[in-house]
Amino acid sequence: MGGERVFLVAHKGRLWWVGRSGELVETAKAEDVLSKAYVSGLEIVNARLDENSLRLIEKLRPVLDSPYVVEVLPREKRVLLLKGVSVRFNEWEDLLRNLQALPEAIKRMEPKGEYFLSPQGLFYKLRGGDDEKR
Repeated sequence: MGGERVFLVAHKGRLWWVGRSGELVETAKAEDVLSKAYVSGLEIVNARLDENSLRLIEKLRPVLDSPYVVEVLPREKRVLLLKGVSVRFNEWEDLLRNLQALPEAIKRMEPKGEYFLSPQGLFYKLRGGDDEKR
């Protein structure tokens, strides 16, 4: 129960709070998950994240604090929003630069729809919605 709880990650079927230096601090409670997005798909070795993952998560702090983002999937360059909406993009900067557009965009997005965010900040609906496509 030691370190500061900075962000949430999914690991081995549970959500964990991660401290500033990348160590898993404690398992999250249900109410924690309602207040902050979590990151999944990161490699965790000996109950800690590597430096690259930590740097990326630090950079993504505004995304993790957004009330519209539920889950961040770094390896896929994708985020899940409220209503089960999936948004893909080419670069993290595209998402960070256009984060303020989410409140209006999500109003027009279909529940469980799949979208692509262009570098110019436009949201395009993708066909099919098949999660396995890259």
